[in-house]
Amino acid sequence: MRGEPAAVLEQHQSVVVGHAGVASVGETLGLVPGITALSEPPEPSRDRSSVTVFATDFANGTVPPAEWLERLAAREGLTIAVVAAPATAAELDPTTAREIARLRSAVDATVVVPPGYHRRGIRSVVTTLHELIARPGVINLDPADIRTVLDGSEAAAITTGTATDTGDVAADAVQAVEAALAAPYTDVDDFGAILVNLVGGEDLTLASAVDAVDGIQAAIPDDAVLIWGVAVEESVSAVHAQVIAGSDTTPAFDRVLSDARQPEAGENCPRCGGHVAVYSLGDRETAACDDCGYSGTSTTL
Repeated sequence: MRGEPAAVLEQHQSVVVGHAGVASVGETLGLVPGITALSEPPEPSRDRSSVTVFATDFANGTVPPAEWLERLAAREGLTIAVVAAPATAAELDPTTAREIARLRSAVDATVVVPPGYHRRGIRSVVTTLHELIARPGVINLDPADIRTVLDGSEAAAITTGTATDTGDVAADAVQAVEAALAAPYTDVDDFGAILVNLVGGEDLTLASAVDAVDGIQAAIPDDAVLIWGVAVEESVSAVHAQVIAGSDTTPAFDRVLSDARQPEAGENCPRCGGHVAVYSLGDRETAACDDCGYSGTSTTL
């Protein structure tokens, strides 16, 4: 699928950018109205309401060309990367680590998806974003709300969860949010902000939505910012929640980083491939990278 002219792209509110290893996913999503799949780097955009999703599979050794990163960094709207990261420290070679760091620096937030869930993870991210923007609601959400949640966050979870219909709309809504955050392709922890859009049938009244939000607020970290919206559709039988959470940590991927062998002085950083220096303090020494801030586990001399 070839790239569209910039004038055409600006008519879309959600754009998925396909890449090697995930092109088939991009082409499938490109059949959904409002979503454009690209096989070439996007043109520069000054539209701050646009949402660009870039998908790539580092687990299969894919390295994004520099032109893609330059174009993504130049877009004014919200830019999110969906990354299939290596599952083990042994697979995290310096080149892969460096390329992941480069991609993270070119986008606003990164969704890290473990191998085996990449196709589902990409679809979750793109469809959730598209529906949040396109679906009219009793209380609407827009790209500015998404940007607020992800502002200052390095990592993100973007997914949808569905509850079983118990007859208690408020309880079902909390269950739907918990299901979204428990998805196997959701890798965030200690999130500082969360956006929740509740979608339900006619029994999802504004009063029940407020009760649901109270329950959600009680279930998330005390200091987390909560932004919420509500959409009612007659065809919906069970409450589901579209969730975006912003965080600085990705537990599963961070474990891969921490399990990587601590580099010695002069070796490449396992995270970004940069220069590593070893500092001594008393009977301890620590390997640290001045380029990305990576700090290896201190060891007794």
